[in-house]
Amino acid sequence: MKNIYFTITVLFFALTSCKNNESTEVESTNDSTEVQQDRVEVTDTVSYDSTSTESDSSDVKLLNKNSTSTSTTSTDPSKGRFALAETKWKLVELNGNAVVPATKRDYFINFDSKSGKFEAFTGCNTIKGTFFMKATNKLGFSKIVGTKSSCDNISFENDFIKTIQKTDNYMIEGSMLHLHSGKKAVAKLEAIK
Repeated sequence: MKNIYFTITVLFFALTSCKNNESTEVESTNDSTEVQQDRVEVTDTVSYDSTSTESDSSDVKLLNKNSTSTSTTSTDPSKGRFALAETKWKLVELNGNAVVPATKRDYFINFDSKSGKFEAFTGCNTIKGTFFMKATNKLGFSKIVGTKSSCDNISFENDFIKTIQKTDNYMIEGSMLHLHSGKKAVAKLEAIK
């Protein structure tokens, strides 16, 4: 109901200002800060029912007002050149320590957005599970399982699993993925494809 009253008011001012505009001339000054005093741009969103909205932009001329406009943009900070999913991420740092692979194969994690699953390799076993995102830049892992091979590097693998279990958010900067537990960075990964 407020939107209807607003629309009627805007139309009223538009009609009355057209009549006033015929009898009033706007004078320009030679000052470098010239202000047009008869023009205000109004942009509003009008809802007609609970399921649809439309934008209505109109120019309204009001006396003694400066020209104004407002725009709002929102950007998802998790989007950039590399997306979290469908990118293979090479593990380069874990809990503040640089990662040097004990094998010829890169240590990595890969997220599949269609299935909500991830796959990782940290030198011994293949680790799989699910990941979930409750909000922008919020990330969690669950149902983590791995193959049962015994190898010399099993302690590093266990540290990796414990680290991703604690992860609750992430940030992508350029080609780097940072996993965090609260405000503490727990892993750093680099995009490799």
